[in-house]
Amino acid sequence: MIDDESPEAEAPADPWSALLPGQEFVPAYLTSRFAAQYRVIVDVLLAEQDTSLTGLSYDEVAAGIRAHLAARVPEDVVDRLLADEVLHLDKRLERLVQWRVLTRWQEPARSGEDFLRRRDRYQLTPRAAGLHVFWSSVDDTEEAAGDLTLAPRAIHERLVAFAESVRRAVYTAAATEFQQIGAMHLAMATAARGWQRTLAHALSGGPDPAKQDLLWQTLRSYLGMWGEQVDVHTPRIAELLVELGPLLTPEVWRACVRAALGADVDEELVAAQAARWERTWEALGSWFSGVDSQARRLRRQLRDLVAPWARNMNLLLDTGGAVTRRAELLALAVAVERAPDDDSAWRIWDTAVGAFSARHLLLASGSTDEHDVSWSAAPPAPVTARFREQGARAAVGRRTKIPDYSTGKNAARRARLAAQAARGSAEAALRQRSGTRLAEWGAVTDAELDLLLEFVGVVRRTRSESAVTGDGRWRITLRRPPHLHDTTTLRADSGSMTTLNWYFGMEPA
Repeated sequence: MIDDESPEAEAPADPWSALLPGQEFVPAYLTSRFAAQYRVIVDVLLAEQDTSLTGLSYDEVAAGIRAHLAARVPEDVVDRLLADEVLHLDKRLERLVQWRVLTRWQEPARSGEDFLRRRDRYQLTPRAAGLHVFWSSVDDTEEAAGDLTLAPRAIHERLVAFAESVRRAVYTAAATEFQQIGAMHLAMATAARGWQRTLAHALSGGPDPAKQDLLWQTLRSYLGMWGEQVDVHTPRIAELLVELGPLLTPEVWRACVRAALGADVDEELVAAQAARWERTWEALGSWFSGVDSQARRLRRQLRDLVAPWARNMNLLLDTGGAVTRRAELLALAVAVERAPDDDSAWRIWDTAVGAFSARHLLLASGSTDEHDVSWSAAPPAPVTARFREQGARAAVGRRTKIPDYSTGKNAARRARLAAQAARGSAEAALRQRSGTRLAEWGAVTDAELDLLLEFVGVVRRTRSESAVTGDGRWRITLRRPPHLHDTTTLRADSGSMTTLNWYFGMEPA
């Protein structure tokens, strides 16, 4: 048996402990190698406190341990666990006494038989009992805090009754209502702290199924306890707090406390209790008053939980507990991004995915029309075994000719040059007509008419008489005739245009 489980062996003592609270031995039973045995002993003694305050004798502790185990494991396992070579109950109890977990005393001997039997009795110390209750209830914090009476609707109803009692100066009823409000406030703060601790833990580090379950349980607890009631009842509670504020003077608080404690209570005790109730009232204000109140901030925290929860679920579903290639894909993406050029990036990609560079095979198409089909839309060409062995030499048939587009390209170039020449001539002709009205022009060429229409459009878009052409070379002026009925018609080979008899000006810009 290894007996090195005592924290007292640590030395030297911390100098801080001479001035501040230091080492505590009570929690040592939770971290010992024999914590399972110690916890069963403490569980048995703690359960006994519900019915008796006189502790347990040694024999009663042993019987309680057997009953505790029998309710949880098979009978043969109980016998094995309680074997002398496994459980040293004397040593376990002695160690708990040393750690100040247990108090031990002896019953007085009232008969001769008492001198022959073991008269030790054991009881948990208050601090050990409190610690074990707390430790045992840690996992049940959310469930216990999820009492529906903590909902904002219940708080609002109690506040309404409290306000009515204060207005009618019925301080006994007011004190009763406010005591319920205080209990709700305490449980409300406990629940909020539990939720926030759970959120802080579950959102830190990488996601795992246990953290996801914690987040989901926290979200469900909040929805069951608060949910939409925050939005519905928070404004009403805030209004009541503001409305009652001026009425709750120190005298009213003391009257409420004295109604709850009695008329002959010490004034100092009344003042202390009234101060506590005032602090509770101020805490309620911080919870429900203002746009940045605790209730609304908690609601926003829980609302913002949905997105990371869903993201973590997607991550877990993607991996599915199997090996993920995320790291390799990210490394490949970085390598492709840092490639000096596109060719290098494609080589990295082909190497990573095991692909080979494209090979263009000179296969004869079935007809000349297939040259117009895009490679992405064309059906795959069959590659025979002979072609794979002999390459292009295996191609049969006459190689199709590449279409000759030179004639069309030459014609297009000539047409473009002719259009440029015609436009240059039209510019020269209109430049000569500058300073005249359209009625004086007579017949015009098609190029002149087209260029005039372009100039009219440029000027009319500016909603003024003058504008500069898009190429910045000419300033065109079109001035209306004195009479609106003064019109004219310009005729060209391609058609005619009837318009106002504009004054036309064309000057270098």
